[in-house]
Amino acid sequence: MILVGAQNGVLAAAPPKRGSTPLGMIDGCVRLVTQAGLALRAVPRVLAILFGTPGPTDSLPGASSIRSWLQRLGLFTLHESIEHADDWVWLVDHSVQLGETKVCVVLGLRLSESPLPAWALRHEDVRTLAIVPVKTSTGEIVAGQLEEVAKRTGIPRSIVSDRGSDLKKGGELFAARHPGVALIYDAAHRGAILLKRRLESDERWPEFVQLLGQTKSRTQQTADAHLLAPNLRPKARYMNLERLLKWSRRVLALLDRGEGGGVATARAEARYGWLRAFRESIGAWSRSEATVRSVVEFVRTRGLSITAAVELTARLNSLPAGERDDALAAEFIEFVRVQSSSARPGERLVGSTEVLESLFGKWKHLERQESRSGVTGFVLSLGAIAGKWPRSRIQAALESTPGKHVDAWCKQYFPTTLQSQRRLALSPTSP
Repeated sequence: MILVGAQNGVLAAAPPKRGSTPLGMIDGCVRLVTQAGLALRAVPRVLAILFGTPGPTDSLPGASSIRSWLQRLGLFTLHESIEHADDWVWLVDHSVQLGETKVCVVLGLRLSESPLPAWALRHEDVRTLAIVPVKTSTGEIVAGQLEEVAKRTGIPRSIVSDRGSDLKKGGELFAARHPGVALIYDAAHRGAILLKRRLESDERWPEFVQLLGQTKSRTQQTADAHLLAPNLRPKARYMNLERLLKWSRRVLALLDRGEGGGVATARAEARYGWLRAFRESIGAWSRSEATVRSVVEFVRTRGLSITAAVELTARLNSLPAGERDDALAAEFIEFVRVQSSSARPGERLVGSTEVLESLFGKWKHLERQESRSGVTGFVLSLGAIAGKWPRSRIQAALESTPGKHVDAWCKQYFPTTLQSQRRLALSPTSP
């Protein structure tokens, strides 16, 4: 009964103009991919299970149709008419996969619609303003890209980025032409740099990482595999230390049980007895990581205001001594004070690009499901993941953005792909 009702609801809405699939079905397929994270090829199978479609699923939308809808929605966001206002915030970053192509993405939201400080930014709180694949990026190129975005929104109130060299220079060139634009440094990247500086200057850190790697290679195919440490990511490792340090503290607690820990302690002793020599260092690293995490969480949810430094000081002072590094806290309070200096009375600026990083993560997850050929035209799906998509907007997007527009966009930015180059290079050549 529930399945029948769901099916009737999905099929109730008429198809968009020049389309044959009911709007409700399109909406459901898009949500299964963008919200549930299903692979494109899995969606028809899930629909067949839910709706009890007998036999082959040919009557249901295929993966290629769903991919096309996502691309069309994404392309629509790049040309959609939006209001000019002076309170826009832009979040800017680059993403790189295999090959030489990188993608400059600009997300935006208006301060008048910001959810801060009620909650941190979510995907539905922002909209995609630009998706620009490039093979070369300089400050001048980034400044030109920002000028193009300004034609859609007007001059923004602030631009938030991780201050990579080209983004930093591009933002400064743009701000020099448009006084009043606040350039904000993403708190998470600043925290990662401070942690990296702390750890890499500590001679115990590389020794700790080396011993972890050696222990993992000796343990992962044994009965003690349940004791393995979490992986230390090769990229952005200083933004993902919480799990590793928490695991280290737990193993030390297990070792401290001694005979009372029984077999568990004996096994841990055999594998990780060397951790005792790092007890003091692990404590110091944990305090640094906890301090950075607390600051990043504060900026993510509270934003930057004229009282932010005072509020952050109170937040850090309330932390237990074992979760606070006083020197690092002082450095971060000064950082927040400087970043907040652009805020006006009653204004709460965005100080984090983590919603953009999260968007990249979801896109890369979907991209890996469909292709291992570097950046492709599926990057347009970023536009479909971000923002709110009521059925009325989906209908407007599909009716104004036919597939041939997506083909033209892909041909402009991806005349060749890694996949096509690989196929050409490795295929047998005829005389």
